[in-house]
Amino acid sequence: MLSQLIEVVTPRPEGENRFIGRNMHPGAFRVYGGQVLAQAVGAAVATVSEDRVIHSQHAYFLRPGDPRTPIVFEVERARDGGSFSSRRVVALQNGKAILVASMSFQQASRGDEYQGDMPLVPPPESLPSERQLSLEAGRLDESFMITTGEDLDIRMVEPIDWNRPVPRKPLLQAWMKTSGPVPDTRGLHHALLTYLSDAFLVDVCLIKHGRSFEDPRWQVASLDHALWFHEDFRVDDWLLHEVEAERIGGGRGLGRGSFYSRDGRLVASTMQQSVMRLR
Repeated sequence: MLSQLIEVVTPRPEGENRFIGRNMHPGAFRVYGGQVLAQAVGAAVATVSEDRVIHSQHAYFLRPGDPRTPIVFEVERARDGGSFSSRRVVALQNGKAILVASMSFQQASRGDEYQGDMPLVPPPESLPSERQLSLEAGRLDESFMITTGEDLDIRMVEPIDWNRPVPRKPLLQAWMKTSGPVPDTRGLHHALLTYLSDAFLVDVCLIKHGRSFEDPRWQVASLDHALWFHEDFRVDDWLLHEVEAERIGGGRGLGRGSFYSRDGRLVASTMQQSVMRLR
């Protein structure tokens, strides 16, 4: 449910710089990395003055998260300068760090403008959702519904059958939004886009050679994640996320993504490196 997702990405304060986060999918085999990234954003936003907006996050995944254990977020107020603020967030379970993230916030500013053109793709209304396709195929995994849950509406331009993947060009495009309206709570839309940003960056590297998460011969996990916010957006309006494999080698894959609003504005960029190696 969308209300549950909003609650999950808004960790509960427990003291000035300490927050507690619950898990979206407690019956899953692991915690979705995008959830922890989003919760770290939610915790950091709560410690920064309201005139400053997050513009970047850089994070390392250190350990798999246990979906049955709450996550503690400890925020270090690294610096508050004249127009920028920096925060460092550590996510912990059982006293051990599962993620460390650094974030930067900026007061409103003006300068030159440039961006590349948005890709030409079919409109989302012409495409089936990932949930619809999973229901029709009878393969909905209710314990780990990242792209197939009722909280999000995700529609791939060229859907992939992950049960029978075949090698293809490492470029994926997906329209994304929440399934309903999201309030204008400060930082909430940024946290939810962060949640979305972890989808498909590993997949685009796997699909180049027709690999699957479910192949037991392969170890696959996210290593680090970087996200840059460029301008205002809403996650309850359609966003196009285009992801492409930048490099695959050395047992790792590097994916790059761009989020566009429906009117063609580049609102966020992301990159992620993952381990992809034979066991």
